[in-house]
Amino acid sequence: MPRVQPNAREVWQNYVSCNGGFATSHREYRRAYLINVMLLAAMGVFFLFTLLNLTYFHLYHLVVIDGLAFVASLSLAVWFRKSRRVKLGSLLASLLIALALLSYVAAEKHHDYSFVWLATFPPFAYFLNGLKRGTLIILIVYLPSYGLLLTGLGDWQAADYTPGAFSNILVATTALTALVYFYEKSRSQAVRQLRQIQEKEAIEKERSRLMREMHDGLGSQLTTALYMARNNQTSVADLSGCLEQVLDDLRLMMDSLQTFDGDVATLLGQLRYRMERRLQAAGLELVWKVDDLPDYPEMTPQEALNLQRIVQEGLANVIKHAQASQVEVSARMLDADHLRIAIEDNGCGFDPEASCTGRGLDNLFHRAAELGSELTINSRPGGAGCQLELTLNLRNSRR
Repeated sequence: MPRVQPNAREVWQNYVSCNGGFATSHREYRRAYLINVMLLAAMGVFFLFTLLNLTYFHLYHLVVIDGLAFVASLSLAVWFRKSRRVKLGSLLASLLIALALLSYVAAEKHHDYSFVWLATFPPFAYFLNGLKRGTLIILIVYLPSYGLLLTGLGDWQAADYTPGAFSNILVATTALTALVYFYEKSRSQAVRQLRQIQEKEAIEKERSRLMREMHDGLGSQLTTALYMARNNQTSVADLSGCLEQVLDDLRLMMDSLQTFDGDVATLLGQLRYRMERRLQAAGLELVWKVDDLPDYPEMTPQEALNLQRIVQEGLANVIKHAQASQVEVSARMLDADHLRIAIEDNGCGFDPEASCTGRGLDNLFHRAAELGSELTINSRPGGAGCQLELTLNLRNSRR
Protein backbone atom coordinates (compact mmCIF):
# COMPACT_ATOMS: atom_id res chain seq x y z
CA MET A 1 0.00 0.00 0.00
CA PRO A 2 1.27 3.53 -0.73
CA ARG A 3 2.43 5.44 2.30
CA VAL A 4 -0.03 8.14 3.37
CA GLN A 5 1.63 11.50 3.88
CA PRO A 6 0.59 13.22 7.13
CA ASN A 7 -1.25 16.50 6.76
CA ALA A 8 -0.23 19.76 8.40
CA ARG A 9 -2.47 19.23 11.45
CA GLU A 10 -0.99 15.80 12.10
CA VAL A 11 2.55 17.18 11.79
CA TRP A 12 1.73 19.99 14.21
CA GLN A 13 0.07 17.67 16.73
CA ASN A 14 3.04 15.31 16.51
CA TYR A 15 5.38 18.21 17.27
CA VAL A 16 3.51 19.74 20.23
CA SER A 17 2.89 16.30 21.80
CA CYS A 18 6.55 15.20 21.53
CA ASN A 19 5.83 12.46 18.99
CA GLY A 20 2.73 11.38 20.89
CA GLY A 21 4.51 11.24 24.25
CA PHE A 22 1.87 13.54 25.74
CA ALA A 23 -1.67 12.46 24.88
CA THR A 24 -4.29 15.21 24.96
CA SER A 25 -5.69 13.62 28.13
CA HIS A 26 -2.28 13.72 29.89
CA ARG A 27 -2.23 16.10 32.87
CA GLU A 28 0.99 17.75 31.60
CA TYR A 29 -0.14 18.05 27.98
CA ARG A 30 -0.85 21.79 28.19
CA ARG A 31 2.56 22.73 29.54
CA ALA A 32 4.35 20.41 27.11
CA TYR A 33 2.32 22.03 24.33
CA LEU A 34 3.33 25.53 25.44
CA ILE A 35 7.01 24.58 25.90
CA ASN A 36 7.19 23.26 22.35
CA VAL A 37 5.35 26.30 20.95
CA MET A 38 7.58 28.74 22.84
CA LEU A 39 10.79 27.01 21.81
CA LEU A 40 9.64 26.97 18.19
CA ALA A 41 8.84 30.69 18.38
CA ALA A 42 12.18 31.39 20.09
CA MET A 43 14.07 29.54 17.37
CA GLY A 44 12.21 31.54 14.72
CA VAL A 45 12.87 34.89 16.41
CA PHE A 46 16.54 34.24 17.13
CA PHE A 47 17.17 32.88 13.64
CA LEU A 48 15.42 35.87 12.05
CA PHE A 49 17.42 38.42 14.05
CA THR A 50 20.64 36.54 13.40
CA LEU A 51 20.06 36.94 9.66
CA LEU A 52 18.90 40.58 9.94
CA ASN A 53 21.78 41.64 12.16
CA LEU A 54 24.25 39.80 9.93
CA THR A 55 23.06 40.90 6.50
CA TYR A 56 21.16 44.18 7.02
CA PHE A 57 21.96 45.92 10.32
CA HIS A 58 25.57 44.67 10.57
CA LEU A 59 25.34 44.47 14.36
CA TYR A 60 27.77 41.62 14.81
CA HIS A 61 27.74 41.62 18.61
CA LEU A 62 23.99 40.89 18.39
CA VAL A 63 24.66 38.20 15.80
CA VAL A 64 26.66 36.36 18.46
CA ILE A 65 23.87 36.72 21.06
CA ASP A 66 21.07 35.71 18.68
CA GLY A 67 23.09 32.88 17.16
CA LEU A 68 23.95 31.39 20.54
CA ALA A 69 20.34 31.77 21.66
CA PHE A 70 19.14 30.00 18.50
CA VAL A 71 21.52 27.08 19.04
CA ALA A 72 20.51 26.88 22.71
CA SER A 73 16.77 26.89 21.95
CA LEU A 74 17.22 24.25 19.24
CA SER A 75 19.26 22.05 21.60
CA LEU A 76 16.66 22.49 24.36
CA ALA A 77 13.84 21.57 21.98
CA VAL A 78 15.63 18.37 20.94
CA TRP A 79 16.40 17.51 24.57
CA PHE A 80 12.83 18.11 25.72
CA ARG A 81 11.35 15.93 22.98
CA LYS A 82 13.54 13.08 24.19
CA SER A 83 13.43 13.58 27.96
CA ARG A 84 9.83 14.91 28.28
CA ARG A 85 10.68 16.42 31.66
CA VAL A 86 8.06 19.13 31.83
CA LYS A 87 9.04 20.97 35.01
CA LEU A 88 12.72 21.17 34.14
CA GLY A 89 11.91 21.94 30.50
CA SER A 90 9.65 24.87 31.42
CA LEU A 91 12.31 26.25 33.79
CA LEU A 92 15.14 25.96 31.25
CA ALA A 93 13.03 27.49 28.48
CA SER A 94 12.14 30.46 30.70
CA LEU A 95 15.76 30.94 31.77
CA LEU A 96 16.93 30.76 28.15
CA ILE A 97 14.57 33.57 27.15
CA ALA A 98 15.54 35.52 30.26
CA LEU A 99 19.28 35.22 29.56
CA ALA A 100 18.76 36.33 25.96
CA LEU A 101 16.77 39.38 27.12
CA LEU A 102 19.37 40.36 29.70
CA SER A 103 22.13 39.98 27.14
CA TYR A 104 20.22 42.14 24.68
CA VAL A 105 19.55 44.86 27.27
CA ALA A 106 23.20 44.94 28.34
CA ALA A 107 24.51 44.97 24.77
CA GLU A 108 22.17 47.53 23.18
CA LYS A 109 21.64 49.94 26.10
CA HIS A 110 18.48 51.31 24.51
CA HIS A 111 15.77 51.85 27.09
CA ASP A 112 12.91 51.75 24.58
CA TYR A 113 13.88 48.33 23.23
CA SER A 114 14.50 47.14 26.74
CA PHE A 115 10.98 48.01 27.89
CA VAL A 116 9.37 46.44 24.82
CA TRP A 117 11.14 43.12 25.25
CA LEU A 118 10.94 43.00 29.05
CA ALA A 119 7.18 43.56 28.87
CA THR A 120 6.81 40.33 26.90
CA PHE A 121 8.50 38.15 29.52
CA PRO A 122 5.95 37.76 32.39
CA PRO A 123 3.36 35.88 30.27
CA PHE A 124 6.08 33.42 29.21
CA ALA A 125 7.12 32.85 32.82
CA TYR A 126 3.60 32.44 34.21
CA PHE A 127 2.21 30.29 31.42
CA LEU A 128 5.09 27.84 31.62
CA ASN A 129 5.82 27.75 35.35
CA GLY A 130 2.67 28.67 37.24
CA LEU A 131 2.25 31.46 39.80
CA LYS A 132 4.93 30.70 42.38
CA ARG A 133 7.80 29.63 40.13
CA GLY A 134 6.77 32.15 37.51
CA THR A 135 6.95 35.01 40.01
CA LEU A 136 10.37 33.84 41.21
CA ILE A 137 11.71 33.66 37.66
CA ILE A 138 10.34 37.13 36.87
CA LEU A 139 12.11 38.54 39.91
CA ILE A 140 15.35 36.83 38.88
CA VAL A 141 15.08 38.51 35.47
CA TYR A 142 13.70 41.91 36.47
CA LEU A 143 16.04 42.69 39.38
CA PRO A 144 19.24 42.67 37.29
CA SER A 145 17.38 44.23 34.35
CA TYR A 146 16.24 47.20 36.39
CA GLY A 147 19.71 47.37 37.89
CA LEU A 148 21.09 47.81 34.39
CA LEU A 149 18.43 50.38 33.56
CA LEU A 150 19.26 52.36 36.72
CA THR A 151 22.97 52.38 35.91
CA GLY A 152 22.14 53.75 32.50
CA LEU A 153 20.19 56.77 33.76
CA GLY A 154 21.34 59.82 31.85
CA ASP A 155 23.62 57.78 29.58
CA TRP A 156 21.37 55.43 27.62
CA GLN A 157 19.82 56.98 24.56
CA ALA A 158 16.63 56.07 22.76
CA ALA A 159 17.22 54.28 19.48
CA ASP A 160 16.31 55.98 16.23
CA TYR A 161 13.06 54.86 14.66
CA THR A 162 14.60 52.80 11.89
CA PRO A 163 13.62 49.55 10.20
CA GLY A 164 15.51 47.86 13.01
CA ALA A 165 13.32 49.54 15.64
CA PHE A 166 10.20 48.60 13.72
CA SER A 167 11.32 44.98 13.39
CA ASN A 168 11.96 44.79 17.15
CA ILE A 169 8.47 46.07 17.96
CA LEU A 170 6.83 43.88 15.32
CA VAL A 171 8.56 40.67 16.39
CA ALA A 172 8.05 41.32 20.13
CA THR A 173 4.32 41.98 19.81
CA THR A 174 3.85 39.10 17.36
CA ALA A 175 5.64 36.68 19.69
CA LEU A 176 3.52 37.79 22.65
CA THR A 177 0.30 37.55 20.63
CA ALA A 178 1.21 34.08 19.40
CA LEU A 179 1.98 32.88 22.92
CA VAL A 180 -1.33 34.15 24.30
CA TYR A 181 -3.19 32.66 21.33
CA PHE A 182 -1.69 29.22 21.80
CA TYR A 183 -2.17 29.42 25.56
CA GLU A 184 -5.86 30.17 25.10
CA LYS A 185 -6.12 27.43 22.48
CA SER A 186 -4.61 24.87 24.83
CA ARG A 187 -6.85 26.08 27.67
CA SER A 188 -9.98 25.74 25.53
CA GLN A 189 -8.91 22.25 24.54
CA ALA A 190 -8.33 21.34 28.19
CA VAL A 191 -11.77 22.67 29.14
CA ARG A 192 -13.41 20.57 26.41
CA GLN A 193 -11.54 17.47 27.55
CA LEU A 194 -12.48 18.09 31.18
CA ARG A 195 -16.13 18.50 30.18
CA GLN A 196 -16.01 15.24 28.21
CA ILE A 197 -14.45 13.42 31.18
CA GLN A 198 -17.09 14.84 33.53
CA GLU A 199 -19.89 13.85 31.16
CA LYS A 200 -18.49 10.33 30.85
CA GLU A 201 -18.15 10.01 34.62
CA ALA A 202 -21.71 11.30 35.08
CA ILE A 203 -23.03 8.72 32.62
CA GLU A 204 -21.12 5.92 34.34
CA LYS A 205 -22.33 7.09 37.74
CA GLU A 206 -25.93 7.23 36.54
CA ARG A 207 -25.63 3.77 34.96
CA SER A 208 -24.25 2.36 38.21
CA ARG A 209 -27.02 4.02 40.18
CA LEU A 210 -29.72 2.54 37.95
CA MET A 211 -28.15 -0.91 38.07
CA ARG A 212 -28.00 -0.74 41.87
CA GLU A 213 -31.59 0.44 42.12
CA MET A 214 -32.79 -2.26 39.75
CA HIS A 215 -30.89 -4.96 41.63
CA ASP A 216 -31.69 -3.87 45.19
CA GLY A 217 -35.20 -2.56 44.53
CA LEU A 218 -37.00 -3.98 41.54
CA GLY A 219 -34.97 -7.20 41.44
CA SER A 220 -35.67 -8.19 45.03
CA GLN A 221 -39.33 -7.18 44.80
CA LEU A 222 -39.89 -9.14 41.59
CA THR A 223 -38.22 -12.14 43.19
CA THR A 224 -40.59 -11.82 46.15
CA ALA A 225 -43.57 -11.57 43.80
CA LEU A 226 -42.39 -14.69 41.94
CA TYR A 227 -42.18 -16.73 45.15
CA MET A 228 -45.58 -15.42 46.23
CA ALA A 229 -47.09 -16.46 42.90
CA ARG A 230 -45.65 -19.97 43.30
CA ASN A 231 -47.06 -20.27 46.81
CA ASN A 232 -50.60 -21.62 46.76
CA GLN A 233 -51.37 -19.95 50.08
CA THR A 234 -50.71 -16.43 48.75
CA SER A 235 -53.85 -14.43 48.29
CA VAL A 236 -54.56 -12.43 45.18
CA ALA A 237 -54.65 -9.25 47.26
CA ASP A 238 -51.17 -9.87 48.69
CA LEU A 239 -49.73 -10.60 45.25
CA SER A 240 -51.48 -7.57 43.80
CA GLY A 241 -50.10 -5.36 46.57
CA CYS A 242 -46.57 -6.61 45.95
CA LEU A 243 -46.83 -5.94 42.22
CA GLU A 244 -48.25 -2.48 42.88
CA GLN A 245 -45.20 -1.70 44.97
CA VAL A 246 -42.99 -2.89 42.11
CA LEU A 247 -44.82 -0.54 39.74
CA ASP A 248 -44.49 2.34 42.20
CA ASP A 249 -40.74 1.75 42.43
CA LEU A 250 -40.48 1.57 38.65
CA ARG A 251 -42.33 4.89 38.34
CA LEU A 252 -40.01 6.46 40.89
CA MET A 253 -36.99 5.30 38.90
CA MET A 254 -38.51 6.76 35.73
CA ASP A 255 -39.12 10.04 37.55
CA SER A 256 -35.47 10.08 38.69
CA LEU A 257 -34.34 9.92 35.04
CA GLN A 258 -36.05 13.22 34.31
CA THR A 259 -34.15 16.45 34.72
CA PHE A 260 -34.37 17.51 38.37
CA ASP A 261 -34.28 21.27 38.93
CA GLY A 262 -34.29 21.18 42.72
CA ASP A 263 -38.04 21.71 43.19
CA VAL A 264 -38.60 19.59 46.31
CA ALA A 265 -42.30 20.47 46.54
CA THR A 266 -42.92 19.14 43.02
CA LEU A 267 -40.86 16.07 43.86
CA LEU A 268 -43.13 15.30 46.80
CA GLY A 269 -46.18 16.14 44.67
CA GLN A 270 -45.18 13.47 42.14
CA LEU A 271 -44.99 10.93 44.95
CA ARG A 272 -48.42 12.00 46.21
CA TYR A 273 -49.83 11.36 42.76
CA ARG A 274 -48.23 7.88 42.71
CA MET A 275 -49.39 6.87 46.19
CA GLU A 276 -52.79 8.53 46.61
CA ARG A 277 -54.77 5.76 44.89
CA ARG A 278 -53.19 3.10 47.08
CA LEU A 279 -53.90 5.11 50.20
CA GLN A 280 -57.55 5.54 49.22
CA ALA A 281 -57.86 1.83 48.45
CA ALA A 282 -56.56 1.10 51.94
CA GLY A 283 -59.19 3.37 53.48
CA LEU A 284 -56.71 6.08 54.47
CA GLU A 285 -57.45 9.77 54.41
CA LEU A 286 -54.40 11.71 53.22
CA VAL A 287 -53.79 15.12 54.84
CA TRP A 288 -51.25 17.04 52.75
CA LYS A 289 -49.44 19.97 54.42
CA VAL A 290 -46.49 20.84 52.21
CA ASP A 291 -45.40 24.49 52.35
CA ASP A 292 -43.97 26.48 49.47
CA LEU A 293 -40.39 25.28 49.59
CA PRO A 294 -37.33 26.97 48.03
CA ASP A 295 -35.58 25.27 45.15
CA TYR A 296 -32.33 23.42 45.76
CA PRO A 297 -30.79 22.83 42.32
CA GLU A 298 -27.64 21.40 43.94
CA MET A 299 -29.58 18.30 45.00
CA THR A 300 -28.54 15.34 42.82
CA PRO A 301 -30.98 12.87 41.18
CA GLN A 302 -29.76 10.16 43.57
CA GLU A 303 -30.53 12.36 46.59
CA ALA A 304 -33.93 13.18 45.15
CA LEU A 305 -34.67 9.47 44.64
CA ASN A 306 -33.57 8.65 48.19
CA LEU A 307 -35.87 11.35 49.51
CA GLN A 308 -38.81 9.98 47.53
CA ARG A 309 -38.10 6.42 48.61
CA ILE A 310 -38.02 7.37 52.30
CA VAL A 311 -41.44 9.00 52.04
CA GLN A 312 -42.74 6.15 49.87
CA GLU A 313 -41.61 3.45 52.29
CA GLY A 314 -43.00 5.43 55.21
CA LEU A 315 -46.43 5.59 53.55
CA ALA A 316 -46.21 1.92 52.52
CA ASN A 317 -45.57 0.96 56.15
CA VAL A 318 -48.68 2.90 57.19
CA ILE A 319 -50.75 0.98 54.62
CA LYS A 320 -49.37 -2.41 55.68
CA HIS A 321 -49.06 -2.17 59.44
CA ALA A 322 -50.61 0.93 61.02
CA GLN A 323 -54.32 0.02 60.87
CA ALA A 324 -54.90 3.77 60.64
CA SER A 325 -57.70 5.86 59.16
CA GLN A 326 -55.65 8.97 58.51
CA VAL A 327 -52.09 9.81 57.54
CA GLU A 328 -50.59 13.28 57.39
CA VAL A 329 -47.60 14.32 55.26
CA SER A 330 -46.05 17.68 56.07
CA ALA A 331 -42.97 19.52 54.84
CA ARG A 332 -41.66 22.88 56.05
CA MET A 333 -38.40 24.75 56.43
CA LEU A 334 -36.99 24.88 59.95
CA ASP A 335 -34.44 27.48 58.83
CA ALA A 336 -32.58 28.42 55.65
CA ASP A 337 -30.69 25.12 55.53
CA HIS A 338 -32.92 22.53 57.18
CA LEU A 339 -36.05 20.92 55.73
CA ARG A 340 -38.36 18.86 57.95
CA ILE A 341 -40.56 16.19 56.35
CA ALA A 342 -42.92 14.26 58.64
CA ILE A 343 -45.34 11.35 58.15
CA GLU A 344 -47.81 10.92 61.00
CA ASP A 345 -50.67 8.43 61.34
CA ASN A 346 -53.34 7.67 63.93
CA GLY A 347 -52.84 3.92 63.85
CA CYS A 348 -51.99 1.26 66.38
CA GLY A 349 -48.35 2.25 66.78
CA PHE A 350 -45.42 -0.04 67.53
CA ASP A 351 -42.25 -0.28 69.56
CA PRO A 352 -39.35 1.02 67.41
CA GLU A 353 -36.78 -0.62 69.67
CA ALA A 354 -38.35 -4.03 69.21
CA SER A 355 -38.67 -3.52 65.42
CA CYS A 356 -35.33 -1.93 64.64
CA THR A 357 -33.90 -5.09 63.16
CA GLY A 358 -36.44 -5.16 60.37
CA ARG A 359 -35.02 -4.64 56.91
CA GLY A 360 -37.63 -1.99 56.05
CA LEU A 361 -36.49 0.29 58.86
CA ASP A 362 -32.85 -0.47 58.08
CA ASN A 363 -33.42 0.70 54.51
CA LEU A 364 -35.00 3.92 55.76
CA PHE A 365 -32.05 4.73 58.01
CA HIS A 366 -29.57 3.78 55.27
CA ARG A 367 -31.18 6.12 52.74
CA ALA A 368 -31.34 8.89 55.35
CA ALA A 369 -27.61 8.45 55.98
CA GLU A 370 -26.90 8.74 52.24
CA LEU A 371 -28.81 12.01 52.28
CA GLY A 372 -26.79 13.26 55.23
CA SER A 373 -30.05 13.72 57.12
CA GLU A 374 -31.46 12.72 60.49
CA LEU A 375 -34.33 10.23 60.69
CA THR A 376 -36.34 9.75 63.88
CA ILE A 377 -39.33 7.47 64.55
CA ASN A 378 -41.61 8.28 67.46
CA SER A 379 -44.21 5.64 68.32
CA ARG A 380 -45.46 3.31 71.01
CA PRO A 381 -47.98 0.48 70.89
CA GLY A 382 -51.54 0.84 72.08
CA GLY A 383 -53.12 3.22 69.58
CA ALA A 384 -50.68 6.08 69.99
CA GLY A 385 -49.94 6.27 66.28
CA CYS A 386 -46.53 6.81 64.70
CA GLN A 387 -44.53 9.79 63.56
CA LEU A 388 -41.63 9.46 61.09
CA GLU A 389 -39.59 12.65 60.91
CA LEU A 390 -36.81 13.37 58.43
CA THR A 391 -34.65 16.45 58.96
CA LEU A 392 -32.70 17.13 55.80
CA ASN A 393 -29.58 19.29 55.93
CA LEU A 394 -29.67 20.98 52.56
CA ARG A 395 -26.09 22.25 52.95
CA ASN A 396 -24.99 18.70 52.17
CA SER A 397 -26.61 19.02 48.74
CA ARG A 398 -24.60 22.15 47.99
CA ARG A 399 -21.19 20.55 48.40
